[in-house]
Amino acid sequence: MNVSKLVTNDDIAATVNGVIDDYFSRSIAEADAINPHYATLWQEMYRLIKSGGKRIRPKMTIMAYKAFGGSDVDGILPIAAAQELLHVSLLIHDDIIDRDYVRYGVNNIHAGYENIYSELIANLGDRHHYAQSAALLGGDLLISAAYRLICDSTLLPSQLLIAQRLLSQAIFEVAGGELLDIETSFRQHGQINAQTIALYKTASYTFISPLMTGAILAGASLDQQLSLRVFAESLGVAYQFTDDLIGTFGDQEITGKSTSSDIAEGKRTMMVELFYDMASDRDKQKFDKYFGKTDINNNQVAIIKDLLFASGARRQTELIIDDYTRKARQALDNIALDNRHYQILNDLITTVTRRNK
Repeated sequence: MNVSKLVTNDDIAATVNGVIDDYFSRSIAEADAINPHYATLWQEMYRLIKSGGKRIRPKMTIMAYKAFGGSDVDGILPIAAAQELLHVSLLIHDDIIDRDYVRYGVNNIHAGYENIYSELIANLGDRHHYAQSAALLGGDLLISAAYRLICDSTLLPSQLLIAQRLLSQAIFEVAGGELLDIETSFRQHGQINAQTIALYKTASYTFISPLMTGAILAGASLDQQLSLRVFAESLGVAYQFTDDLIGTFGDQEITGKSTSSDIAEGKRTMMVELFYDMASDRDKQKFDKYFGKTDINNNQVAIIKDLLFASGARRQTELIIDDYTRKARQALDNIALDNRHYQILNDLITTVTRRNK
């Protein structure tokens, strides 16, 4: 793919999609040569990745690369696209963990395999097990695919090593954040901090890795890197807390994400932590009656949402998001950027913290 001309923010997503299309075309063909049923897994992953996503992570990689003086867009594109493959791999794993069946408003991988296996496996428990197994393999494959895409870059070998190390660090951190997020469902209140989860589960691979990868490969100075990291960390935490709000109070038709799964799983988000700090004992007892119950019904979900709102936890979460947003803007002000690239990164703050709720 010839993309020697600098891509603009408007066509970054389309260009990245082209890289992803090429990669999946090759991989599906390679898998089919092994066995058509293996190709089916790659086709299912391709279906999912084409169903949605704003390609924010690849965009940020290229934004940062260009903002700090990078000019080899042909070389950075595979590395940017690798960020998206990692993202989708984590979504696949996350849906298994959360027992969700919908992603981007369509069947996710294990839901797709439930249908594929419906005529082959009569026992529902067995069918569910094998469908999840296929999805788990798919998520693993996309982590490997991210590394393979980095190897497709024409940048210097020393730069590819930097990109791989940054990706590896992001994977290490997000796995820790994901584990802590899971354990909030059954550990005592206060043992795990929601801000720690937000930093490592989300900020690590969604903001820090893409932005730092682009900046470092472009030659950003140490001072610029330090300020950019504060920017990325603050924006990442704000993003996760916004996502938590959407996960409870969002419109599923708009977001394509369930608004009851976090409640059913008993996830102790920042908003839930705040609820336990702010609510009366009576409301806590009412909350505990339904929170974390996998068989919770719609009326009970509504009760939980009303309690979160009435306690002030929702509003306090919004104020904390605003505080992290201010920290991100302050860090951005400390980076020596030209007006155009400053505005691009400043607009990013609005994009990720003012989503549909």
